[in-house]
Amino acid sequence: MLMFLTIIATLSSFPAVAAFTHPNLNSKLQRFHDLLSSCNPYIVDSLVEEPPKSLLNDLLSGKWPQQESKDKNNDYIQFVSPLLEDGYPPAVFEYEAQHHRFKPLLLYIPGFDGTILAPFLQFPSLGEEFDVRAMRIDNADRSTFVELKERIVEYLLQECKKRNVENSVDKVYLMGESFGGILSTEVAMELKKTKYKEFIDLKGLVLVNPATSYLRSIVYELAPPIAAPKPSIPVLEGAEYAFRLLTEVVPLFLGEREHRFVQQLIRIILFKGLPPVVNNAEREAYMGRVAFAIPLRLKFMPKETFQWRLKEWMEVGSSRFEDRLKTLRAAQHSDVRDVDVDTQTMLKVSEELRTTIVVGELDAMPSLEEAERLSSKLFQKAHVHVVKGSGHISTCGGSLHLIQVLRESFPEINLSGCSGDESCNISEELHGLEPRYDNSPIGMMPWQYWSTDNYRQVDKTDLQK
Repeated sequence: MLMFLTIIATLSSFPAVAAFTHPNLNSKLQRFHDLLSSCNPYIVDSLVEEPPKSLLNDLLSGKWPQQESKDKNNDYIQFVSPLLEDGYPPAVFEYEAQHHRFKPLLLYIPGFDGTILAPFLQFPSLGEEFDVRAMRIDNADRSTFVELKERIVEYLLQECKKRNVENSVDKVYLMGESFGGILSTEVAMELKKTKYKEFIDLKGLVLVNPATSYLRSIVYELAPPIAAPKPSIPVLEGAEYAFRLLTEVVPLFLGEREHRFVQQLIRIILFKGLPPVVNNAEREAYMGRVAFAIPLRLKFMPKETFQWRLKEWMEVGSSRFEDRLKTLRAAQHSDVRDVDVDTQTMLKVSEELRTTIVVGELDAMPSLEEAERLSSKLFQKAHVHVVKGSGHISTCGGSLHLIQVLRESFPEINLSGCSGDESCNISEELHGLEPRYDNSPIGMMPWQYWSTDNYRQVDKTDLQK
């Protein structure tokens, strides 16, 4: 069971697979609901109404609105703390003591599917150094690329004010995966403008398989026709949509490209090894809880949503990125005094922003080539990390120890004083996994995922303070 759920978790990072998930899956698994009711999402921040256009100016002028919780069904964009959401004890204890406010904030911006499932294995170790937050986007959302950027900036402004310690400027890191890589780059360009420096200090950018190569990829050739409004057989529109996703696009991200991932799953289910970031009982229990919850969190992606996101997110975002890159190249060969404010900001980002680019060796996008382009043409302070044997869907999976990579790229975050040698036991015999931390021949039983030692629920009365 855990193997099946883990497969679903990893596949969900790719839009075609998320779209193909059966629409009745939630109802079929409703019996899990009572068991998982204690794992309801902790909504860190959501606005009661769609933010007015003047909100950004109000925030910058110091008019910080009172925040109220809002029913998740009425707000299609949510900002959550994934570790609090899933009852990870170290994060809950830290929240209750308010120690999280003294850590830099890391905001994860999701890929095309809008979920936060793809990097869930990485969140506990990232929580050692960061106050981890994540953006989640419902299938019903119809925000444009620019509107998504504005929501992120508004959230960060509000949250940095709320977390403010002794009137200091809050340190922020952005992490964007796939489409989120495009969006986080755009957000970084915005946050580096002078008007934000009083509130936010953007310290670094993390890009995981950034989809900035979309317009040059085979996905751009294959995906838009599948989302075409006029199917060849109207009466079979839904079946044709799903069939073409499964036969034309999904094979690009599965098959031989994910051989290492399949081998890892086999060894995890046989209790032979675990990902390097799952190195204690609390983290194994967290992995199990999230795996059990995945069928309730994945939703069928309608064709209309697929079409909107391809056009308004991927195509618009990629085109905007390419335009910015052309402008940047021209500005680099001209007098900086002759360029506008936006271009000056792009020059500043290019020259100063430390950027870590994590890519799968076998990604079909192609992320490996894109990492070379970004590190040579855009980010002058870039560090590229290649995850061996990984494709698009498994880069943040079993072989990656992301916090170790980030400690090397951003030395100032190493608050715990770790040496960076935590993953010295990675074994090729285990296809990139490590031996189990407890050497147990049978592993952890599912009922232990919710034991008092491994699970702690946030007191909801505290969340209102």
